[in-house]
Amino acid sequence: MSAIRQDRCWFQTNPSAIVRFRSASEGEFTPLQAIGAVPPSFRPSFCKDDAPLRWVAVVDLMRLAGSPSTQPDEPTVRLRLQIPAIRSVKRQQKAKAELLDAIAAELLEHLESEQAPMAA
Repeated sequence: MSAIRQDRCWFQTNPSAIVRFRSASEGEFTPLQAIGAVPPSFRPSFCKDDAPLRWVAVVDLMRLAGSPSTQPDEPTVRLRLQIPAIRSVKRQQKAKAELLDAIAAELLEHLESEQAPMAA
């Protein structure tokens, strides 16, 4: 079963979850790397700068935005980021809070830049 399908199943069985932490699947980011793109990554503040990025944080952006639907056929958008391994539930909770704060800040910054008046 592909990592994407596993994530879909996991989110269906965990309808209130916004973030899933798991080990990375072999070749998961190969399509991005094949076109010369660097896979997105996130390093929580408590992780060492040189810690290998062997895990993935999967963020359901629709749930983060407050979408109430949990129907399997409803469209969704998920973001996958490479992260260091975080085995402790307590550290996962801290990483989740930092990650969601970072995503929210980036989205707000993007929205504000789109709404900034253009100089004539």
